[in-house]
Amino acid sequence: MGMGCLPFRAMRRRCKVRAPVGRFLKEKRARLYIIRRCVTILICWRHEEEDK
Repeated sequence: MGMGCLPFRAMRRRCKVRAPVGRFLKEKRARLYIIRRCVTILICWRHEEEDK
């Protein structure tokens, strides 16, 4: 069943439910991206220190 089959009210209700979940997932992805970047920077920095 595609979105085109749903009545307008049902589509609006479904979008309202998905909005908080989407916001939550977006925030989690952003946090994971930042953590990944920090770990990468620390690893690279550590390797430079060992090379000296």
